Amino acid sequence: MHVNTVLDSKLIAELAARSSAAASIPDLFAETVHMLGEIAGATSTMVIGPGSQVLASSGSPLPHIEVELLDLPTVLAEIDVPEPWAGQEISAAAGRRLHGGSFFLLLAWAEGPVPHAVDIYITTTILDSALARISAEEELADLSARVDNAQLLANMGDYDWHIATDTNRWSDQLYRIYGHEPQSFNASYDVFLSHLHPDDRERIQTVHQTAYASGEPYQMIERIVRPDGEMRYLSSNGQVVLDASGTPIRMRGTCIDITDRVLAEQDRERISLRFRALVEACPDAIVVFDRTGAIVQANGHAAVLLGGDTVGRSVKEIVQLPSGHIGGAGLEAVGLDGRHLQLDIATTLLSDDDGEGLVAGFLRDAGPRLYGEATAARLREAQVRRRQALELNDSVIQGLTAASLATQVGDDIAAKQFLGRTLTAARHMMNEWLDPLEGSDLEPGDLVRTGSSDLGRMPDQPQDAAPSPLREGDQPRILLVDDNTDVRRLLRTKLEATGYHEIVGEAADGAEAIEMAQLLQPNVVLLDLAMPHMDGLQALPRILADVPDVRVIVLSGFDQETMADKAFALGAHAYLEKGLRMDIEGVIETVLSRQPSA
Repeated sequence: MHVNTVLDSKLIAELAARSSAAASIPDLFAETVHMLGEIAGATSTMVIGPGSQVLASSGSPLPHIEVELLDLPTVLAEIDVPEPWAGQEISAAAGRRLHGGSFFLLLAWAEGPVPHAVDIYITTTILDSALARISAEEELADLSARVDNAQLLANMGDYDWHIATDTNRWSDQLYRIYGHEPQSFNASYDVFLSHLHPDDRERIQTVHQTAYASGEPYQMIERIVRPDGEMRYLSSNGQVVLDASGTPIRMRGTCIDITDRVLAEQDRERISLRFRALVEACPDAIVVFDRTGAIVQANGHAAVLLGGDTVGRSVKEIVQLPSGHIGGAGLEAVGLDGRHLQLDIATTLLSDDDGEGLVAGFLRDAGPRLYGEATAARLREAQVRRRQALELNDSVIQGLTAASLATQVGDDIAAKQFLGRTLTAARHMMNEWLDPLEGSDLEPGDLVRTGSSDLGRMPDQPQDAAPSPLREGDQPRILLVDDNTDVRRLLRTKLEATGYHEIVGEAADGAEAIEMAQLLQPNVVLLDLAMPHMDGLQALPRILADVPDVRVIVLSGFDQETMADKAFALGAHAYLEKGLRMDIEGVIETVLSRQPSA
């Protein structure tokens, strides 16, 4: 059914106005579907969306419509009433696909004139154009939102500077990067320069002037200062836009905030410098070599120890490491200058993730360590010898002295017993001293002495002026100090047998000697050196301090060459070696005959 009618131009104008004012597709349909029905004189209008969903309708309802059964052409045309509409007082129906087929507009007439197809096409084209506009705006808004979100996530902004007008369009995120609210001011070139770090302004202006003159793209890193004083680092790039005549008209590009990366790199550099300083301060020589043994890094100590610059040389030129780069102690090596070296070497695998298999080697001159170990061994040997000397004094010399004294008093039986015990003790000591060290038996040559076994001549005692004879009544009062009971007993017997010497007391160690000297005030003390608790060298100055006029005669198993000087330095008046030729009575008479100041 065709009826040529003239469409109401006012309604069409209003339809166009409402379509242009609609901000969204649902608003567009709500505003225009009813008016479209009025313009076309349709009894009912309906917009069908994806999934056969009725998005908007006006006029009389169309009951029992099964939209999915409609088969209306793309171009507006009259069609026969579909079967579901039969008996519904519908005389005609027309349809048109809108916006590329995303929506379908359905118009139905119960009776009356139907506009010409061309006129309806004009009115529906207005609706289709509005749909295209809204869809484009939504797509643009979505794209803009996605760009803004991407810039926010990447901390990146973009700019577009129109040179002639000095207007600069910054993205929202670029304002945020500079520390401002989005779109809060026009970012003119002078405003941009004012945000740059003062030390960077001249350099950045030069970059821009060069790009302006050449038309070439540019890239730079600049520092900006935010309003709160915080400094940020930006990586910027841009390009110059030319007009048809080749004149620059715009400069546009992007800026990425790389502050975190720059600060991280600065931290890594500081850490690297500190680590390098530690490596250089390390007393060890440090070399880093690869799988082939080529040295790729070394500290300063490596050049000093190894006699030259080692970088580029092979570690195999210097030392042959055991398999597995495990290092070792006292390894034989040859310096780059030809010197023979002994090195302590420790190695560690740095990283194998990159496939280089770098190994760090820590090298140290083994000489000081070996010398220290040898010194410690000599010290231990000296300590052993010292202990052996003390045992020799206590077990052998004391026993021989007791035997000698027993002989002098005529006790031959006791003398034989002392000599027997002394021989047994001497053999016991010999067996202990000659016990194989570390499982190695003695070999020929081990018993060679470093000097003659001749005891030599006894050194002379210090001599003063000729002694004057003792006066009557000057009977010596003697304190015997020795940890050996037999020696003390035999000395008492020997001296008391003269009828002239008075033994006023006995002490078994240095502390007891000091106490008894204070109590008894003797004028002669016979003092042993090796004793428990306190030795004679410790007791000697204490006795002299407590008994000013006392004469101290050291009677010791140590020879004069070893101990006499020490005893005389501490104030001893005489030094006697324990043995067979002790002239105790004569030495007592000699020291008592001297003046106290001698």
